This record gives sequence, C-alpha cells and structure tokens, in this order.
Amino acid sequence: MKTKLNCTLNQHYWRENGVYQEIYSNLWNKLVPSSDMAETIHGELIRCISRLYYDFCNNGNCNVVDIEMETCRECDGCGYHDMQLDEEEWENCYYCDGECNVEGEVFITDYYDEMLSFLRQYMVESKLADELRDWIVNGYENNYSFSDEQMNKYDKVVDAIVYQCLTTENKSNPFYVPKTQEA
Repeated sequence: MKTKLNCTLNQHYWRENGVYQEIYSNLWNKLVPSSDMAETIHGELIRCISRLYYDFCNNGNCNVVDIEMETCRECDGCGYHDMQLDEEEWENCYYCDGECNVEGEVFITDYYDEMLSFLRQYMVESKLADELRDWIVNGYENNYSFSDEQMNKYDKVVDAIVYQCLTTENKSNPFYVPKTQEA
C-alpha cells in the first residue's frame, strides 16, 4: 500500500465506516489486549487512540479533560461581599455570584495524557497527536457538537496509525510490563 487513505467527513471509525475499517478492526482484535497496555507499539497506538475516541463519543471527553478550579479572589470563597446591607441580608459576590469557585485552566488528566504522549512519541505523523491534544483542550472550552468535523479529528489519527501499522515494522512496546503468572 503506497498512498495513505483518509476518511472523508462522512466516514468515521466510530460509526464503523472508516476508510480502513476492516483493517483497523482486525488490528484491534489481533494487537489490543482486553485490559492493560499492548505488547507492541502498533497495538498500543491502536489502544490509545481507541480509548481517546471512545471517551469523546461516549462522555464528551469528561474523563480526558479537567478544569483547575480556583477559589474566588474577590470573596475568598465566602460567596458574599464584605459589605453587610443589614444584619440578615448579604449581597452575593459580584465576581462569582456566590458560586465561589472560578474555572481556571483546562488540562488533560494524567491517564489520557500518557496516551497522548505515547501517540506523540511513536506516531510517524506525530504532529497529528499534537493537533488532537490542542483540539481536545480548546474544544472543551468551546463545547463539543460531535459534528463530522469534530469526529474527523480522531479519524485522521486513526488513518495515520493504521497506515503506519501497514507500512512499518511492529516493535515491542518498551512500557509493556507482562503480568506475573500466579500459582
């Protein structure tokens, strides 16, 4: 296979009509264990992007990203202004409106950050992993719509990984630790 194929906007691995769908499914069945890391680079690449794609489609990336919460700097977490209107009535803080926690920076959780880092390190087209990481963080702030364009962010990475599996030698995953045999 000489030329890499790419999903069109209406082809998605999630909907099981990706451009390399049959190959992707076969690689998944052959290389990805039911739990833990895969023994090979190709298997781990497939496992990582599949987990990321799954969380996006099922949970809107709520397990992938988190938001650093900060205590409101204006009311110091009490929810009210220092000024007392009368003995029983307090005015909500104008900055947080009494909520006290203000959203800070969006970040990728450790578990999924390791997956994105693995993709970045071992994908031939590593820039796609960087683009996906940036989009996940920025997409979270702008809300996900699960449109064809958003789904295609993941499909591009799957296309690149499947093509890589077809055109490169599969090597051992240096992070794989075999389970010990218990007696």
